[in-house]
Amino acid sequence: MPRAARRRLVSAATGALAAVVLAVGVAVVVVALVRTARRRRSRDLRTLGVVGSSIATHAAQRRTDDGRASAREIAEALRLRYGARRVVVAVGPLVERAGEPEAGLDGPVAPAEAFRPGRGASRWHRRTAPAVVRDWMVTRDATEVLVAPVAAPEVREVAEAGAVPEVVRSRHGVVEVHDPSRAGAQRWRGPTRSLVRGELALLATVARQVGAEVENSRLEARLRRDAHRDPLTTLLNRPGFLQAAAEQVQGGSGAIATVSFGLLDQVNDTLGHARGEEFVALAARRLAAVCASDRAAEVAPGARLAARLEGDTYAVVVAGVDGPTAHASAEEMREQLVRPFVVEGVPFEAPVLVGVAIAGTPTLAAEVDGAAVASRLLARADIALSAARLGGGPVRCYEPSMGERADRRLALIRGFADAIADGSLTVHYQPTVSLEARTVLGVEALARWDHPELGALLPDEFVPVLEATGQITGLTLFVLDEAVAAARRWLDRGLRLSVAVNVSAGALDDSFPPSVAEALARHGVPPELLTLEVTESGVSAEREHAMPALRRLSVMGCRLAVDDFGTGQSSLAHLRRLPVDQVKIDKSFVLGMGTEAGDAAVVRAIVEMGHTLGLTVVAEGVEDGAVRVALAEMGCDVAQGYLVSRPLSAGHLDQWLDSLVREGGATPGPDGPCVRWVPPAGTAPESSGAA
Repeated sequence: MPRAARRRLVSAATGALAAVVLAVGVAVVVVALVRTARRRRSRDLRTLGVVGSSIATHAAQRRTDDGRASAREIAEALRLRYGARRVVVAVGPLVERAGEPEAGLDGPVAPAEAFRPGRGASRWHRRTAPAVVRDWMVTRDATEVLVAPVAAPEVREVAEAGAVPEVVRSRHGVVEVHDPSRAGAQRWRGPTRSLVRGELALLATVARQVGAEVENSRLEARLRRDAHRDPLTTLLNRPGFLQAAAEQVQGGSGAIATVSFGLLDQVNDTLGHARGEEFVALAARRLAAVCASDRAAEVAPGARLAARLEGDTYAVVVAGVDGPTAHASAEEMREQLVRPFVVEGVPFEAPVLVGVAIAGTPTLAAEVDGAAVASRLLARADIALSAARLGGGPVRCYEPSMGERADRRLALIRGFADAIADGSLTVHYQPTVSLEARTVLGVEALARWDHPELGALLPDEFVPVLEATGQITGLTLFVLDEAVAAARRWLDRGLRLSVAVNVSAGALDDSFPPSVAEALARHGVPPELLTLEVTESGVSAEREHAMPALRRLSVMGCRLAVDDFGTGQSSLAHLRRLPVDQVKIDKSFVLGMGTEAGDAAVVRAIVEMGHTLGLTVVAEGVEDGAVRVALAEMGCDVAQGYLVSRPLSAGHLDQWLDSLVREGGATPGPDGPCVRWVPPAGTAPESSGAA
């Protein structure tokens, strides 16, 4: 083979071998780079996993974990990842480190110049760093530092009206990596900028995770604080007050007082709800000032804490006081609170009432749970405040008898739903008689409740409770149906007796007249045999609400009566506008006729007024013959009371009617026979002409 050919062949082989060597070299480098990248990514993921786990642990235990353990774990994970001499994680007052200690740990935080704008993390070397950063690095005893801010977003309000609030990232801490390992230091100084960017990106990611947890912690703390604060007054609300009061009354000492200013409705009605809110805030500031005053401390040195419960009702807990001291403290507090409030130039007198409950009572002495004690004390203070509203002084301390009344009230509220179904709620009937004809005209239906726990109950006890809880309509409809059914039974016996049913003004809504019509039609009772009685005070308070229903009932043919007349505040003009047929004189005047000349004069005036208006006058509470005679002489039409009969069950009333028929018989009437009533023997002699 010619030399030239051999030379060309060798050259080609050499080129091919070089190409192969180059290709192999490139492949080796690529594989090495891939492996290095994978190792770096694996290390980064492990580091991020440790950071995420630490943050999750802190997030799950924020209320009890101060974050030191999590910060320590994060610092150690970063030290291992970077091979650093030292790592510092500082968030607010919390500072944790991993690696070598250094004297400047508690020195100044990183200056603003250490954080480059637009970068999540920055790298500095002492030879090339700005003077401010270099001085800071000297205090840290570091030659090279990687630094990333721990920032969280905040909303910055702007002064201009209508401007959109600006969202900024405020720095709450810093993550510092001091002097990475020799290999790491060579990478930082080398030309491979991608490696530098990757390492800085990891540090920035960790700092952002820490910043997110800082923001979440701040948000949770704010939500917890807001959940326990009243937004209008910034005082504690009910849950926050109970939580704070639990610490003050634990151990059996201290007291809780509820304070009612009693002005909010008046301010709302006079100046509007916006001024009502202004008054609520004003009352809160005055209460807080009173609690912090030297005068209050002289009476009761214990710490005081105020809260707003609802409306213009507030609560105060006083630590370490006994019963007499708590009462004196409440008196002193009320004395400072009753000064007039001036809202928009209008002065308002504050009828401040205070209810007080003492922790050191025998029933609470054995209670070790402060939260339970605080809750029971607040409930007792509310009961005492209710007692103050009912009279007996503006400052009332809780007494066991008050709790018994509250327990009875709760038993009534809970038991009414089952009272009708189980038959414990029944209807009794008290007869009414004509004073002139001496005949039985009808009966008044009266509810009776044989409570399984409280025993026999009269309407005076359970009717106000049912009115307050909105259950009175159910009672009214039950009594109405029973009374109309009884009227039907008497009609079937040939007796035309009217039935009167008491109706609460709160039940006189648009649905009540149709309910009455349905009951009358179902039992086949003429509407004129049904009398619906409403109290004078109830109609006066609910006149606009009740008047349409009263007119519809009157048009239907039902008779209407004003009960307890003389005790309310209605005027003669008001009575004239009501579509009523009867007035019933309250028994308090009738019972006093024999001894009080004033009561007799009132009864005579009501009789004359009723007749002038064309109304039938009924006297309640007739219990002796002398009163009956006096009423007859005055011209009163109808009598009702124990002289005639006590309230009777349906069966006993039938027996009573049968006995009257046997004794006096029945007299003919325009609508059928009437049962004659004979006054009991031994009553006062009648004057001539008396019925």
